Amino acid sequence: MIPKLPPSPSLSALKVTLAFLIFGAASVLLSDHAVDLLGLSVVETSLLQTGKGLLFVTLSALLVGLLARRTALQHQALAAHAQLQHERLQRLVDVSPAVLYALRLRADGGFDTDFISPQLLDMLGFSPESTPPDAAWWLQRVHPEDLPRVMAAHRGTLLREGCLQHEYRLRHAEDGYRWTLDQSVLVRDVDGQPAGVIGSWLDITGRKQAEEHARLIARVFEDSHQAICITDADTRIVTVNRAFTEVTGYTLDELAGRPPSLLKSGRQDAAFYAAMWRQLRRQGRWEGELWNRRKNGEVYPEWLTLSAIHDAQGQVRQYLGVFTDTTSRKAAEAHIERLAYYDALTALPNRSLLADRARVALATAQRQHGQVLLMHLNLDDFAAINGSLGLAAGDAVLREAATRLGRHLRPEDTLCRQGADDFLLLLPHTRASDAMSIGLRLMQALAAPLEVQGQPVTLAASIGVAEFPTDGEDLAQLSQAADSAVHQAKRAGGRTVRFFSRELQERSRETLALLQDLRQAVARQELVLHYQPQVDAATARLHGLEALLRWRHPVRGLVPPGEFITLAEQSGLIREIGTWVLGEALRQTAAWRAAGLAVVPVAVNLSAVQFRDPGLRDQLIGLLRDHGLPGHLLELELTETVAMEDSKHTIATLASLKQLGVRLSIDDFGTGYSSLGYLKRFAVDTLKVDQSFVRGLNYDRQDEAIVANIIALAHSLGLATLAEGVETAGQREFLRQHGCDQLQGWLFAKACPAEEVEAWLRQPDTALGPQIQLVA
Repeated sequence: MIPKLPPSPSLSALKVTLAFLIFGAASVLLSDHAVDLLGLSVVETSLLQTGKGLLFVTLSALLVGLLARRTALQHQALAAHAQLQHERLQRLVDVSPAVLYALRLRADGGFDTDFISPQLLDMLGFSPESTPPDAAWWLQRVHPEDLPRVMAAHRGTLLREGCLQHEYRLRHAEDGYRWTLDQSVLVRDVDGQPAGVIGSWLDITGRKQAEEHARLIARVFEDSHQAICITDADTRIVTVNRAFTEVTGYTLDELAGRPPSLLKSGRQDAAFYAAMWRQLRRQGRWEGELWNRRKNGEVYPEWLTLSAIHDAQGQVRQYLGVFTDTTSRKAAEAHIERLAYYDALTALPNRSLLADRARVALATAQRQHGQVLLMHLNLDDFAAINGSLGLAAGDAVLREAATRLGRHLRPEDTLCRQGADDFLLLLPHTRASDAMSIGLRLMQALAAPLEVQGQPVTLAASIGVAEFPTDGEDLAQLSQAADSAVHQAKRAGGRTVRFFSRELQERSRETLALLQDLRQAVARQELVLHYQPQVDAATARLHGLEALLRWRHPVRGLVPPGEFITLAEQSGLIREIGTWVLGEALRQTAAWRAAGLAVVPVAVNLSAVQFRDPGLRDQLIGLLRDHGLPGHLLELELTETVAMEDSKHTIATLASLKQLGVRLSIDDFGTGYSSLGYLKRFAVDTLKVDQSFVRGLNYDRQDEAIVANIIALAHSLGLATLAEGVETAGQREFLRQHGCDQLQGWLFAKACPAEEVEAWLRQPDTALGPQIQLVA
């Protein structure tokens, strides 16, 4: 209990003085009057007056003592109360999370620090004792971005309103800044003038971080690409984010207070939702796919995660639902599945899907002792369609072929595009005896008239047939067998059906072994060039050389080109081999030239692959430069068929090559289907008459007429002619009389190694072949 405070010191002193005065005056007057009434003698009166004086002094001393004791007791009570208040205040300071401070205003307008509580050490990392008397140290620790605002608040709001509450950052002694809540009150003196400031700093860094975290959570909630829905414990929607609205079409105003079940599509039954809620209540979480309905009625798939949110007592307060609209993902998965199992161009099953269906079909046939056929169908002359009409036209032809073939198959059959112009047909429950009729029916379907880009196209196919289990026990073996059979059909001229046989298999194995050897032939330096002379028709003098490829096989000996050139073309090795031939022919020519021999142009055959290579011109420039040869010492031969595959490309390529100075010729002329309109635009120098026509000279009137017309045609176009395969004097004479410019064949010399050619180059004016008297 707080003791009653005494009156002011002046009033107390006045009261004591008046009391003593009244008491003293009363004592004197009354005591004197009493003495007079007694009528005592002088001596007795003197003694009585002395006793009376002593009594007065005694009573006065007692009175003063009582008053002094009372005053001392009051001051003691006040001191105890003050101590108690101080202790209470100190405890409040000690337990307060805030830093308490008191500032005294100086005459110059600055502040001195009167008091700062010890919490300063925890808040800013230094003790109150370490702070200077001038309170300006505080402003020096305010964050530079906050300082203008803080200064304005102290000079304005605090002086104007007498109190201030604001937030800013104070620099910690060691670790960055602390957010501070500053609450201060202006203290005034008795005259009402500002005398100081008292206040507190509260560290609110944690609160600020929590607020920032809350803002971040709110931003994530709102900007999340995943749809989010929060409900109360009774599953009534409290809030949803923007993604939820975008997916479902419902706004929060339309959903608030309603259950999420309004989105149900009906795809899942009551048992599904019952199981979902059982798991959610038991484990606090459920995850899975379900189908819901948008506001516009569209049903969509979503992947949903539900979580129960509990309070501190473990009671469910809210439910959180997060889901992703998987419509696009499902479409992508379907697309990926189609890419994985279907051909993108024709939409037919690819090899992977065929393999799956073949496993089932073969297993069923094995159990039931049945038969399964695998057909390998290859479109004939498809490369010519691609070359002449372009890749887009080729794609259109493949799609049409797939459609036509599919119309003639049973539901249980599988038509697969294996690649390029190859198709595989898996025919379960089919006997080998039915294969021929099926194959002919398919070829007939392909043969129907077709128009692509305004051009008529005729489709034909070669078909190879393999039978399970006779020709193979799995898809790999059957594919190999059917592949061998279709190659046999191609070698037979195409447009036919061939069945696999063991003899055919053995030939295929030999071909495969030959291919493996051919792959290493260049590295092993087994390939060589032989050279056959090309002579002037009138003088039989050396005019040029044709480089002819030979393969010196370590076991088979000299392998003729006819046995491996086609294999190289089919396997893609022709590009590497063709590059080697060009380089070797130019290297040898450069060597002859360096030896001082009279060099002549060397003709090199270009394959279709080389001719279509966009880097051919740059390759030739590099080779001619590396070997130091002029372009006119190289002649490039292009077959008539290759030249006509893509006439526009041929015109552009030949013109580009002609700029290098190289000579150009059309080989095997007359065996293809040249258009004279294009031929006159080809930048070539020579037409080579095919030996199939030369062979019939002197006894086949048709061959003679063809050769004579080819020579006349060439001359009319300003082109030279060269007849190949000249073996008799009669052939030579016919060609000379009809104006053929150059001749080539065994009559003059067979192809021979480079070493033997040097003899011709040393005597370039010597006539080659038998010396025959020419008829004028």
